[in-house]
Amino acid sequence: MRIRVLATTAVATLISTLVVAPIATATEFQGFPMDSNIQALTIEELVDIPYSFIVNDTVYQAISQGQAVETPEATKFCDEFNTRGCNLNAYANLSMHSVLPVCKDAIENCIAGFEVIDKDGKSNPAMLNRIFKGKTFAGLEQIGMPGGSRPSLWNVPGAMNLGGTEQYVVNAKINWSYRAGVASVEGFNVSIYAIKEKLDSRYKEPGISFGPAWQGAYASVTGTGEINYDGTCVATEAGYCAEKVEFAPGTRIKLSLKVSNKVTGWLHGRISKPTIEVAPLNPMFNSLIVEADTVEVPMMYAQFDQTVVPKDFLLDFNRSPYLGRGFFGTNFWRQYYPENPFALKAVTTLAESVKDTAAELHTYWNLASISSGSKNSCMTETSKLIGFITTNAMAYSGRAPTWDGSSLEYKVAGLHYLPDGKTLTSGTYDLAMRSETARCLYGFTNAPISARISVISAEGEQKVATTTLREKDGWLYLAAYGFTFSAPTIKIKLTQAKAKKSKSLTCYKGKQSKVIKGVNPKCPAGYKAK
Repeated sequence: MRIRVLATTAVATLISTLVVAPIATATEFQGFPMDSNIQALTIEELVDIPYSFIVNDTVYQAISQGQAVETPEATKFCDEFNTRGCNLNAYANLSMHSVLPVCKDAIENCIAGFEVIDKDGKSNPAMLNRIFKGKTFAGLEQIGMPGGSRPSLWNVPGAMNLGGTEQYVVNAKINWSYRAGVASVEGFNVSIYAIKEKLDSRYKEPGISFGPAWQGAYASVTGTGEINYDGTCVATEAGYCAEKVEFAPGTRIKLSLKVSNKVTGWLHGRISKPTIEVAPLNPMFNSLIVEADTVEVPMMYAQFDQTVVPKDFLLDFNRSPYLGRGFFGTNFWRQYYPENPFALKAVTTLAESVKDTAAELHTYWNLASISSGSKNSCMTETSKLIGFITTNAMAYSGRAPTWDGSSLEYKVAGLHYLPDGKTLTSGTYDLAMRSETARCLYGFTNAPISARISVISAEGEQKVATTTLREKDGWLYLAAYGFTFSAPTIKIKLTQAKAKKSKSLTCYKGKQSKVIKGVNPKCPAGYKAK
């Protein structure tokens, strides 16, 4: 694989999706026909961008629309406030990408620590090694918004990864805006990577450059520190690359953060069997603790002839946004992230062309903000974190579950076989939501809740190996494991037994009387009903 820093054409998309993204190499498309009708694509998990920056949205939008602005190369992107037009004033229109520091250097909006729990249940606390060197910027303490740091490198004694090291990188970020004096959180995400060192004098610290970017868009272009973009570095500094490797089987991670209580709504990601704790620290910040297993995620590489695929597929291929593009001869392929709506169609349409088999399998542990995609007020609560959805599916809906008035539904898609072409892919899906959100949807009381979890494909309902429902500390956890693909819908319907009406019974003992109330009232010893 290669890693490339990519740009988009809209600031909102830039701040939420600009990534260091793995792109398939020519060897992965060996034998690619030299035919202009042949195109190709990959569906792959993304690697987070490992640096912080500030965007002057007004200037950026003007340039992207072809308007003339004064010294445009010096005013679009900034690495500190009140420079190059990124001013904090009543007219400010800024967007920030803030990598969070470790809590030793900050009190809030920071990484408090983590531990790696091995397959035998042994907990191994992480020890901070260092923060990667590079440009940072200070935050706005008076409004509780973070500055920009760089990812952190940790040693976890006793937690060996498959790269043969005990080293891990944490990259946690808050994307936020500052408009006319008002700060808002636009997104949040965090990834933990198992890594090994690569040393070479040609690696360098990432830095921001200015001007036209790849595909002709104006955007931030950085040096990733890659040697000819060859490798899988998740963070670099002078002479050093943190190269992503796989987690050991059965790895579980517990991460603790202190974050703005403006991080609200829904999260999605690549974890399994999660538990979550959210508790207020003060009027502006929360403690957020997530414990979950790592998951194996299949990747897809496919090619197709434009003259034979369905017209609606080709139309979507040409108009759907993509995050990368690589060339091989006169042909090219595009990269789609798994939550891209087109990814669901690509998997099902091109499955036969790749023998319904994944190209690669990699392990991840990450979470990120998503839209609720709902008009229901219970699902769009913005005052708190209300739920998260995670799956190992190759492609999935990039929003919270849909609500049809009686059930919660979620779409996933994937290929039937792992890279060996023989082993069936086993699907995982976890939904955690605040108990009060579930009760709001259904109008339930505080009585216990039951659930039916169904996995429904074109062939009908599947038999799922495992489904779970539990309620703990104000959170409802639901899960389905062991289902197969290609494009099933996961459907959850909650139920609650109707409360039985209370009755009254008058009981007598001589001249004494008592009124007993309950579902099935009975007179106490010595008393009789009349």
